[in-house]
Amino acid sequence: MAWKSDPILVKPGLRLTSEEKADILSRMPPPSSTDGHIYVDGVFEGGGVRGIAFLGALRCCDDLGFRWRKLAGTSAGAITAALVAANFQIDELERIVGGLNYMEFLTQKTSWLIWNGNPADDLRSPVRLIFNLLISRRLGEYNSDPFRDWLQDNLQQRGLKIFADIRNSPFGADLKVIVSDISSGEMLVLPDDLEIEAIEGLGKPKLIEQLGLHNRDEFSIAEAVRLSMSIPFFFEPGKLGSRRIVDGGILSNFPLWVYDIPTQAERSSTVRRCPRWPTFGLRLTEEGFQKQAKITGPFDMLGAMFKTMMVARDRHHLNQSNQGRVINIDVTEAKVTATEFDISDSKKDTLYRLGYQQAKEFFRTWNWNKHLELRGFDPADLIP
Repeated sequence: MAWKSDPILVKPGLRLTSEEKADILSRMPPPSSTDGHIYVDGVFEGGGVRGIAFLGALRCCDDLGFRWRKLAGTSAGAITAALVAANFQIDELERIVGGLNYMEFLTQKTSWLIWNGNPADDLRSPVRLIFNLLISRRLGEYNSDPFRDWLQDNLQQRGLKIFADIRNSPFGADLKVIVSDISSGEMLVLPDDLEIEAIEGLGKPKLIEQLGLHNRDEFSIAEAVRLSMSIPFFFEPGKLGSRRIVDGGILSNFPLWVYDIPTQAERSSTVRRCPRWPTFGLRLTEEGFQKQAKITGPFDMLGAMFKTMMVARDRHHLNQSNQGRVINIDVTEAKVTATEFDISDSKKDTLYRLGYQQAKEFFRTWNWNKHLELRGFDPADLIP
C-alpha cells in the first residue's frame, strides 16, 4: 500500500486551526495586489531521504495558502525545489516523493565487484566503501541515471524539461541548483554559472559552448538536480563538459545566500529595494550536530575535515544573515541516515510529522515587519 499523510494529519493538535491560521496570516506580508496571493521564496537544504520532512513543512505552508516563486536547493533539497518550482500541488508532491520506493534509485551498481550491505551504512563506513571502489576501479557505487530518469518523467507531466520552461511558465517560478565542481575546485550555481569560462584566462570555451547550448536556460533541469545529489563515493560523479561534478553539499548544503546576491540592475541602482515577500530557508538538523568533534586519529580527522567543508560556509552565512527566516526541522527522533533508501513508512511518518510541527511552531511567532527591520528595511517603504 502506498504511503499517505492522511493518518498523520488527523492526529489531534497537529494541524493548524482556523484561529492559528488567522493569527499567522495577520503577521505575513500583505497579499499581492494583482491576484491576492501571499508569495514566498524557498531554499531547501540537502539531507538525503530525510528530505521527506520537507513534505510536512510544505503541507503547513499550503494550509496557510502560500504560493512559491523563487526556489533553490542542494542535493535532496534541489529535488524538492525542482518539484515545487514545477508547480506540483502538495497532494501530488506527497504522492510523488512520499510514496516513492527509494531503492529503485539503486538498481544500477557501477561494477559487479562492489559488494555492500545496507546502503544506509555506506557513509558510516567510508574505509570499506573506498576499498570497494579501489578494487572495482570506479568512482562511485551506483549510477544515478535511474534517479535522473524518474525526475525527468515527473517534470514532463508539467511540460517541463529545461530551465527556460520554468522561467516561461505561467506561474512565474525561478530555480537555482547548487553543485560542486571537483575538477576546477569551485561551487557552481546552475544554470547561472554555465556561462562562465571553463578555465579563466586560458581562452577555453564557456560551459554552454562545451555543452552545445545557445544559452544557460537550455540546460536540463533533471540533469542539474542529478548532479547536485551525486553523493561522493555513493553515486558516480556526473559530468559537465570537461568537469567532474559531485553533490553540491560539499560546498554549500544550505544555500540560503543564493537569492541575497543582488542582480546587475540592483547593483547599478542607488535605491535599495525593499523585498516584496520573504525567503524562507528549510533546514534539517540533528541533536549533537553542533557538538565539537572528537579527533583521536587520522580517520576522525578526515571525517571532521569533510564535515567542515560541507558546513563551514553555510554556518558562517547563517551567523551573519539568518535574520529570523530559517525553519529548523530537528529530525533526530526519526533516526534516519541520509542514505537510508530502504526507509520504512513509519520513519516517513515521523519525518513528515516533524516537518509540519516545526514549521507550524516557526510561523506561530514569525513577524514580517520585524523580519524587514532585521534586514535593515523600513516596512513603510514596501510598495503595495
